[in-house]
Formats: sequence, structure tokens, C-alpha cells
Amino acid sequence: MRILLLALTIFCIIHFVRVDLTDGTIPLAAFFEDDSSCLEETVNHSIVVRAVEGDTIESLFALYPDPAHNFLERLEKFYDLNPHLERQKFFSGEQIKLPLGEQPETICQD
Repeated sequence: MRILLLALTIFCIIHFVRVDLTDGTIPLAAFFEDDSSCLEETVNHSIVVRAVEGDTIESLFALYPDPAHNFLERLEKFYDLNPHLERQKFFSGEQIKLPLGEQPETICQD
């Protein structure tokens, strides 16, 4: 019986130590310093358009082109701006945010 209790105790201690090391009660950021003094700041450029009957994502992207990004990148940004429109049709008069050329700006501190 002692061996069983000892094995159970060791198992519990190992389990708690493993959980503590993987999930962490001590943040890992405390052990690492940020070596970079440059910050990449992206300004979210988007416009708000009002949908009309028969509009689709493709037709809106054709009306407001963005040569800096391909269709899939724009589609991902579109759903980031409009998560409520995923797998839905546009309603007439609905306001929709369209992503436009987003260029990252690098700001370095000396």
C-alpha cells in the first residue's frame, strides 16, 4: 500500500511540475529581453462602402483594386474587418469595410 501511495504522490508531483513548465506560472517573457528597438507599425487602411443589390466580394474588389495584395490576402483582411459577413450574402444598403493597400512602416528608436 505504501508503494502505491508513493507512486501516486510522485505521479502527482511530476504532473504538476510538467503543467507548470509547459503552461507556466512564471511568464517566459521575464527571461528574455527584447533585442529589437525597431517597431513595425501597420496602419489599417480601409474604406467603408454601401452595398447594392447583387454585389459580391469579387465585384467590390474589382471596383476598388489593390495592386499591392493578391485576392487571398485581401479576402483574409476583408473577413478580419467584417467577421459578421462570413458565409453570408450582402444586403442592399449594408455598410462594408474594404481593405486597401496596407504598407508596414518601420519606426526605429536610437
